[in-house]
Amino acid sequence: MNLEARLKEATQDPILSELKGSEGLFAITPRELIYVGPEGIQRAPLAEIRRVASAKGGILRIAGKETTFIEASVAGFDFGELKLFFENVKGYVTRARRGEFPTEPAEPPPAPESPPSPEAEEKTLEALPPEESPPVVPEEEEAEKAPVPPGPTPAPAEAPAPRRTNPLRLPLKLLALLTWGFTGAALYLSPGLDPLWVAGLLLGGLGLGLLEWRVADL
Repeated sequence: MNLEARLKEATQDPILSELKGSEGLFAITPRELIYVGPEGIQRAPLAEIRRVASAKGGILRIAGKETTFIEASVAGFDFGELKLFFENVKGYVTRARRGEFPTEPAEPPPAPESPPSPEAEEKTLEALPPEESPPVVPEEEEAEKAPVPPGPTPAPAEAPAPRRTNPLRLPLKLLALLTWGFTGAALYLSPGLDPLWVAGLLLGGLGLGLLEWRVADL
C-alpha cells in the first residue's frame, strides 16, 4: 500500500499541507501532524507541539512538554522542502492554540497586526537552521541576551573661534612701505656715507619695516 493510501486510512480530516519523501510522508490536518512511515502511523496534536529537534542517526523528534509524539527518519526528504514544511507547521500550531480549525486547505495565516495574547506569544517552534542537517529546535529556550551598554557619546567638536581683524592693519602696512621708501631715499641721496652707516641704515630701515608689516598681520 502506498503512502497516500495509508494517509487516507489514517484520517478523515482535510489535509492542509503535506510533504512526501521516498520512505515517509508528513501531513497536517486541522487537528494534528501525521507521519506515515515504514514503522507505521505517528501523530502529534498541533496544539501540544512544543519542540522539533534532531537526534543522532538522522532522526527527527516532534515533542510536547513531557512526551515525544513522533520519531521519524529524515532520509529520503529534501532538506529545503523539509525546512519550508516545518516553517508552515509553526503557523498551524499557533492557529490550533487559538482555537482556529480551518475546514479546507489554506496558506498559513499572516502575522497578526495587533499584539497577540500571552498564550499566543509562547514560542512553539524555532526557525530551522540553514545548515544541511535536520530541522532543530533547542530543548530549552535560549536565555535573553543582556543589552550591550551604549558607548560614551563623543563630545561635539568645538567650532574654531573667528579670527579677529587688526584695526591698525592697513595703517601699519602703509607705515612699513613708507619706512622702506625713506630708507631707500636716504641711501640714494647720501652716496658719500661711511659704509658702516650705510649698513646700519639699511638694516635698521628694513628691520623696522618688516616689524611693522608683521604686527599689521597679528
